Amino acid sequence: MSRIFGLILLLVIVAAAGLFYTAPIISFYDVRSACKSQDIESLAKLIDFDSVRASLKTQLLAGDEGIAAPAPSALNDPVGATGNAVKGVADSIGKAFNELVNPNAPKTPPKPVIDVNSYLTPKALLGLTYGAAKDANRFELSQYEGKPPSPKTAFFSLERARLTITDELRGTTTFTFERHGLTHWQLVHIGLPTPDMEPKPETPAG
Repeated sequence: MSRIFGLILLLVIVAAAGLFYTAPIISFYDVRSACKSQDIESLAKLIDFDSVRASLKTQLLAGDEGIAAPAPSALNDPVGATGNAVKGVADSIGKAFNELVNPNAPKTPPKPVIDVNSYLTPKALLGLTYGAAKDANRFELSQYEGKPPSPKTAFFSLERARLTITDELRGTTTFTFERHGLTHWQLVHIGLPTPDMEPKPETPAG
């Protein structure tokens, strides 16, 4: 009897561990399903929209240059923070002086206005789960052919998991989930493909 009880207990532990590991993947498919059905209420529970909005805005504004490391902290690195502030003032003065001396010189074009919220509609979020990346705000499911791409686990810990979707043309989009409860995981960050992450065309052997 004790042997059967031990076997049952082992099966329960294995099943619980399997459920815990697959929970972020289940959450990913929940997001995709909620997007397809336009279920805003479910999306509000599955996604931390403030965090995802901030992550997408930073990446879209950075463009191909990529995201820079955070500026030095005045509390932890006062010398570095002061140097960074002085450099910013010097750059502004230099730019103003250059425009004054060379009024006909070509000016840096203004950064395009990006509507980050256009990437947070159910249709755009669905496009992101299909690997549409920066084209997600123009995604149309009716134009998508083939089987929907499946997520792959790139990282997993007790508190955080990263899943990836790879598109042959656009690259790899990364979805970061954080655990909120035993098996509830919430999407907190979407990492768009960067130039160095884009798939490179295969060269024929020989």
